[in-house]
Amino acid sequence: MKAFPKPTIISMLTLVFLTWHAACVVADDKQGGLSTISDVGFLEEKAKSGDIKTQLRLGTMYRDGQGVPRNSQKSFYWFLQAAKEGNVPAQLRVAKMLERGVGTNENKAAAFIWFSKAAKSGNNDALTNVGKMHQFGIGTQIDLQKAFRSYLRAAEQNQSEAQFHVAQMLYKGLGINKDMGNAIIWFEKSANQGNVDAKNLLGTFYLKGIGVPKSTDRGLELIISAATEGHPAAFHNLGLVYQLGLGVPRNDIYAYLWFAVATKSGHQSAKRFREGAALSMTPDAINTARALASACERKNFKMCISF
Repeated sequence: MKAFPKPTIISMLTLVFLTWHAACVVADDKQGGLSTISDVGFLEEKAKSGDIKTQLRLGTMYRDGQGVPRNSQKSFYWFLQAAKEGNVPAQLRVAKMLERGVGTNENKAAAFIWFSKAAKSGNNDALTNVGKMHQFGIGTQIDLQKAFRSYLRAAEQNQSEAQFHVAQMLYKGLGINKDMGNAIIWFEKSANQGNVDAKNLLGTFYLKGIGVPKSTDRGLELIISAATEGHPAAFHNLGLVYQLGLGVPRNDIYAYLWFAVATKSGHQSAKRFREGAALSMTPDAINTARALASACERKNFKMCISF
């Protein structure tokens, strides 16, 4: 039984399992692995002398347990030493550890400072994080104009998440005048790079003809693509597609199925829609939908577009 009478969108999801501990060998160490405590001591002495590359290496070793026991405090310490010397990757790692309270006390304000330092070099990840912190007032005051400028710098360097945020702000008029035409351009760029949030939202625009010519084929293609990657809002939208008959025949069983899957995946309002769909269904139909939802759950909500 196919859950969607449209051309199948094949998504090959490959699980790659990496083994980090192999006779205490550091994978990226071109000079060989560590075998004794004295090797670690040698590296620490070298790092204390200001060698940034070694500081980064020690930070990574202690973070991942490469040849040494995992120690997030030591990892933070060595990343911090490299960050103080202006190393951008280290600044980014320090910022993220401060933001999450890993290896040090959580400190959003300090995290913002380090993200900002890394952003000065044009680092896309840092620029995107600075944008989010300005937008939502995390570790700093809300400043939508600064958020937009930071997102835009990263978006112009092809960072898909930043492109999505730029599109959202243009669409809603946050920190910038509303501009649906440019919002669609950025949504398309982000979606074309695989951003599932952009795919899902842009898909709804095509279904409804918001800012783009109405196209159920394009809309369904985008939403299905996001759903095959396990996106909760895309699951919910598939429920609406079947409930309303948007480009497909109305089907209460499939509507219930996707609302149930969205609920299990954490979508906040999907439960209410699932319960609403059940009001017009027979007990047998509900049981069928639940069985399909369970089958989808066993597949971890991915690759369950067809059964």
